[in-house]
Amino acid sequence: MKKDEIISVKSTLGKSKRKPPAPKKQSSDLSFGDNNTAGLKRALVLLPIIIIGIIITALIVGIHQYSSFYAETPHNTAQDSSTPDIPKFDENKLLMIISPDNPLPSDYKADLVSYDNIRIEQAIAEDLKAMMRQSEKDGIFLKISEGYVPADIQHERYMDEVRRLMAREGYGEARAMEEAEKTVPMENHSEMQSGLAVKFSSLKNADFGSSEEYHWLEHNSIRYGFILRYPEDKESSTDFEFDPTHFRYVGKENASKIRSMNMSLDEYVSYLNARG
Repeated sequence: MKKDEIISVKSTLGKSKRKPPAPKKQSSDLSFGDNNTAGLKRALVLLPIIIIGIIITALIVGIHQYSSFYAETPHNTAQDSSTPDIPKFDENKLLMIISPDNPLPSDYKADLVSYDNIRIEQAIAEDLKAMMRQSEKDGIFLKISEGYVPADIQHERYMDEVRRLMAREGYGEARAMEEAEKTVPMENHSEMQSGLAVKFSSLKNADFGSSEEYHWLEHNSIRYGFILRYPEDKESSTDFEFDPTHFRYVGKENASKIRSMNMSLDEYVSYLNARG
């Protein structure tokens, strides 16, 4: 074989053994990286929303469970330390006789509320308000001049009356004290300390006993549980002078019976005690 032919064959064999270069994957790798970055960004955006949704769901479930438990659990509101105890009114107090011979119990305490700038026992408030409203509808404008009176104020009033009787009537102290009790009782002997009594006055007539307000009360007060405490013809049983301004709450049923039997409160209580 010739030399030129040998060189040609070697050249051809060398070329046939070379492998073609592998195709580049640069484009494919870049696309995969972009997709990962976009997915991560979406996950970061959604994560807070997912967390908030979980928290809200947990709160709703918790509130529902608590509400169901609370609704099924009995509660004694009277014993709830956050709710003040409101004492229950003792109906027997409606027929208390308060006088020099029957002073208020030492532990007596009225449950006071304010009405028209006057303090009264809470138990009489609704009926008193109803009576005042009805009187206005009837064209009678009642004015409450006095309600609850504290013991120290009552004591001062009593001593003022004692001094007045001594100065103007010439009474000795013992006589003045005895006479004062008939109109201005000493402390703990006055119904005004109970909160169950109120006094009225007239805007038109200084003599309340002859006023239209008094005549309206005389006819209508029992419908609201009030009676004239010291009637003109019952001084022997009450030991107090006639006082047209002074009305006492005894409850509607008692007031109606006292009126129908033409009794004073003192006579009515004696009647009930005699019956046992």
